[in-house]
Amino acid sequence: MKKQIKNLILFLILAFSSNASFCYTLTHSELKEDILSKITPEIKAQLAEYSNDFKINILGISNQSIITNETTKPKIEIISQNNNFSQNSYKRILVKNSNGTIIKAFPINVQTQVYAPVLVASETIAYNQTINQTNTKLEKREISKYLGKTYSNQVSNLISTRNYPKGSVILETYAKQKAVMLKNSSIDIVFESKNMNIKLRGKALKDGAIGERILVKSDKYNKTYNGIIKSENEVIVRI
Repeated sequence: MKKQIKNLILFLILAFSSNASFCYTLTHSELKEDILSKITPEIKAQLAEYSNDFKINILGISNQSIITNETTKPKIEIISQNNNFSQNSYKRILVKNSNGTIIKAFPINVQTQVYAPVLVASETIAYNQTINQTNTKLEKREISKYLGKTYSNQVSNLISTRNYPKGSVILETYAKQKAVMLKNSSIDIVFESKNMNIKLRGKALKDGAIGERILVKSDKYNKTYNGIIKSENEVIVRI
């Protein structure tokens, strides 16, 4: 009886070993490499207008290998919750066999760090102080949470709208163009249309920077108009 049990156990071991030799084993490193190869092009496309220098860290992949019942390598499918870039995003991984059956499913956390040369304060910049080349410098920084809000070149005619400690990143949301047109200054109001261009004298009703929209008043008609500052003494009114 004992001999029969031993033979049965030996048979089962041999059978399992024989079947296992024909199964594909997906290791942790291979799975992580496959996921990374699929995620990287997606993130690179999302960051195209900001930087091509980034690092990806993936959390949530088990250290255990995945043993399949097929000889072919399983397919990896990634389901994203959002197609927009996020420095800390969550995705769902589906490991499938050749007929689409899910072998394993699990969530992962994708952490992305983005690097680019951006404008930083080389000294303390106080509120309402001019931001220029003397108090700033370009420096490579991690900018994941500042995408679309930084300056990649030296600037001029900017005014700080907050206090910037030395070494802090200059942000578009906390800087404004320096006013070139002053309130009550005498200016030219140019009325433009497709077939007409009329210039009248008037005055600005507030301070403003080039490209900013302000109210102006004509001297001749004493009427108020909404226009865009073109230069320090000219405002364009579209009609």
